[in-house]
Amino acid sequence: MSDKAADSGSRVPVPDGFGLDELHSLDRGALEAQFDALVSALGAAHDANDAQRCMLLDLQSHQVELEIQGRDLREAQKALELSRNHYARLFDEAPVGYVVFGPEGRILALNLTASSLIGRPTAELEGVSFLDFIADSEREGFRCHLDDVFAESDVSHSLCDLVLHLAHSGGMRVARLCSVRRDARSGPECLTVLLDITAEYEAERERQASEQLRQAVLDALPSQIAVLDRDGRILAVNRAWRELAEESGVSDNLRDAIGPGASREASSGGFDRAHPGGDATRGIWQVLRRERSGYSVEYASHRDRHRRWFLMRAVALDGEPEGAVVAYVDVTERRLAEEEARRARDVLAQVARLNAVGILASSLIHEILQPLSSATFYCSAAGQLAQGPNADPERLVDVIGRIDGQIQRAGDIMERLRMFLRGRKMHKVMASLGQVVSHAFALVQWFATDHKVTLEYRVPEDLPELLVDPVQIEQVLVNLICNAIQAMEAAGSERRQVRVEVIRGDREVRLVVKDTGPGIPGGRHDAVFDIFESTNDSSLGLGLAISRSIAEAHGGRLWAEPGATEGAELHLTLPLANLEPSTSG
Repeated sequence: MSDKAADSGSRVPVPDGFGLDELHSLDRGALEAQFDALVSALGAAHDANDAQRCMLLDLQSHQVELEIQGRDLREAQKALELSRNHYARLFDEAPVGYVVFGPEGRILALNLTASSLIGRPTAELEGVSFLDFIADSEREGFRCHLDDVFAESDVSHSLCDLVLHLAHSGGMRVARLCSVRRDARSGPECLTVLLDITAEYEAERERQASEQLRQAVLDALPSQIAVLDRDGRILAVNRAWRELAEESGVSDNLRDAIGPGASREASSGGFDRAHPGGDATRGIWQVLRRERSGYSVEYASHRDRHRRWFLMRAVALDGEPEGAVVAYVDVTERRLAEEEARRARDVLAQVARLNAVGILASSLIHEILQPLSSATFYCSAAGQLAQGPNADPERLVDVIGRIDGQIQRAGDIMERLRMFLRGRKMHKVMASLGQVVSHAFALVQWFATDHKVTLEYRVPEDLPELLVDPVQIEQVLVNLICNAIQAMEAAGSERRQVRVEVIRGDREVRLVVKDTGPGIPGGRHDAVFDIFESTNDSSLGLGLAISRSIAEAHGGRLWAEPGATEGAELHLTLPLANLEPSTSG
């Protein structure tokens, strides 16, 4: 067989219209059809040579490779589609809003969260200007925000933050914008994260409203009030505090007034109302350190030649933050009123003492006349012993001594009367209660004797001295004893006795004046202490009222009770000296 014949006999028929130059113009379906036809032709040629068989093998190998690549491509496309759908879902369902803005502020794309925040469907928002949903007062701020984003040359550091009020169908919503620039194929874009901060905004508004209300309440209070933290720094003050600080000329040092440096004595000394003394400063710090729950002190402040009184109170704050509230109350008017009341009480006490002396007048005259009469008798005897046949110098010296004793006795009686009647302010000293009771009994002894009344008193030997005004306590006892004597005289009591018992307690001393008279009418045990109230028609009704005020001025009490079996009991309590009320608590 010739080569030509061999060539012609070994040629594989090629399907019509199949050319290598035309492969690029075939679509996938046509290309697969041509390929299948070629493989079939090669397989049908029984006399194909080795080259043709190799070609057939190569084509079949490429077919397998193409099928594998096609399958891989389809799987990759499917995975890409799943990934795209996954990230699209993450984008739409993200808890924050995502928006893409153009340079003019138009919405190019956004997720469902952003559309929900704006209050419109996504389809209605794309291509719409974001300015349409912004409050008029904040549109300029959004424009400046976009300008700042697009002006950034370094894309990775172009974050911006802006708070906007969005007009929402359900009301105003507040969003925070965090944006960054992105250079896309179509041009620069603004990628923005929208954060719904409506709840935080409302909470902040409520906090500010609460703060304003708290400040308004503080400012409405007439007291000067400061709130301190646990380190003594001032967190807040009210208007009254600021006004007094400005009036005092120390407004620049206001926040250092009770700060950490306040433990130094009076700091700079300029703000004296914050530093009434070292004890007050220590008291405030004890409250701040929770060593005590509260502290108070009254002190005088001298400014512009005027004396003003302040009551300072420090109370620990409960909860957070830890600290204390310090309040300064101007109690000048109260102190002046108390001083006026004390003066009035002293005047009334003087009137009551004069009234008591009037009651005791006849007895006192008798008591004074007795030593004077004795002195007169001794003087007559002295004259006889000084000259004449019965002169006796030694006995004369003894008689002169007796005269001196009687005159001294009369002088003591007059001195007690003078002290009793002298008008003066209360003056407390450490005094023996036994001596006070003894002096009171000495004043009323003749009065009691004239009315056939027996007086007794019992005072414990170990009773300590008390911080009292002896004259005023003596006045109270004289008044109580005289009232008892007069009550028994008016009732014609057969057994007449007044007994004073002194009983020591843990915190106070109690004096009980008991009588055997008719007692106080039922239901009037407290009424007898009212001013101008008296069961005696000849009395002014001042004695018991003044006696109670004297007891209270000493930190004690005075009240009446019915006797156990008869008469009445008047109880007077006085605090022990070491328990005298102080100005701090």
